[in-house]
Amino acid sequence: MQVFFQILWQMLFLIKAPVFWLMAGLVYLQFRRRAKQKEEMFQIKGEPVLPYVVRTMLAGLLGGIFASLLLVVLGVSVERTGLKWLWVMALLLMGIRQRFFCFAYAGGLLAVLHSITGWPDIEIGQLLALVAVLHAAEGLLVWLSGHYHALPVYLKEPDGTITGGFFLQMTWPLPLIMLFLLADAGSWPQAGFLVCADWWPVIGSGADGEGQLYLLLPVFAALGYRDMAVHCRVEEKIKQSAWLLFVYSSILLGMIWITDGCGYWQLIPALFAPAGHELVFWAGKKLDKNAKACPYRAPKEGIGILDVQYGSPAAKAGLRRDDRVIALNGEAIRDRQHFFEMEWALPESVTVEYLRNETRQICCMRMRGELQTGILTMPDEACHIYWPIQQDEGILKFLEKKCEKRLKKVR
Repeated sequence: MQVFFQILWQMLFLIKAPVFWLMAGLVYLQFRRRAKQKEEMFQIKGEPVLPYVVRTMLAGLLGGIFASLLLVVLGVSVERTGLKWLWVMALLLMGIRQRFFCFAYAGGLLAVLHSITGWPDIEIGQLLALVAVLHAAEGLLVWLSGHYHALPVYLKEPDGTITGGFFLQMTWPLPLIMLFLLADAGSWPQAGFLVCADWWPVIGSGADGEGQLYLLLPVFAALGYRDMAVHCRVEEKIKQSAWLLFVYSSILLGMIWITDGCGYWQLIPALFAPAGHELVFWAGKKLDKNAKACPYRAPKEGIGILDVQYGSPAAKAGLRRDDRVIALNGEAIRDRQHFFEMEWALPESVTVEYLRNETRQICCMRMRGELQTGILTMPDEACHIYWPIQQDEGILKFLEKKCEKRLKKVR
């Protein structure tokens, strides 16, 4: 319990740090960009960004506390993880594919290099434990707040039909409190420090074992998640992704604990770190494709709600994603185009008839001077607008294309 309160106390200092507010600014820019994309796609008034930023920062703090507790219990310390080399390797891998900018791939490669060559100077168990804990925290954040980050889009299927879907791109600032090995406990005062017990750390040698002195050190990190929900609902996709991340993290931690200090046997978790992450990636895509039907196509009667804009008249009336609106003020809605024609001439108070889970319900929507309801509709056959899916190219390829465009303009 004392460790828990020390972590919370350190978190308070992190919140006041300029880096924390710099991260908050980057999150704000991310959501602002997302709001502009929604405006361009659906021709709607921009929605407020601040509520999303606040939720993301609070979720990041919660994830940071969760990850910090796990790291301290496992005994993962900063100086034995080779954190600087982890960042260098991750940045190099991002040049190949942007999704390779992940500690799972970087950590696995560094662990293999250390096993074969002895470089860099790291403890494999400590490094991979950090990777596992961060992915457990990612699973928690995806489960808690993933649906807030779902960007509704229109996509073109291989058969040429336009369908609705969601682009899940999330970034959470993650303030961490990690251990830092100082010196032997006999030469330092005990207040504010942690002394290694005989059973601790769980992972790694703990240098000379019992009696080592640790300081709780604040470290800033960030977690990112990127996926698509097309053939299954957002809520299902979020649960699937969180579950896969938890399973991956648990298996990796189990492998680390079993092979800890066993020489070349540590290659097993080192190879599993990137390979298992690839399995998580492909399993997520497979589960989405194997869904029975696409849930985000327009119904035969009325309109399907793909999403509801935050703070809009529809949101305040209680309408939400996946509802099917069948009538406004008693007039049946024929299709999507008919709804758009009705929307521009709505009175101050509108009676909305809709189906939720095939149950007929009625609500009152007040426009309060707004010209749009805030309902983002599912596409129908008449829709020809869609969002092109860009291939996951590395930074090097991206820069190469930018240079080619510049050269063409010069010529």
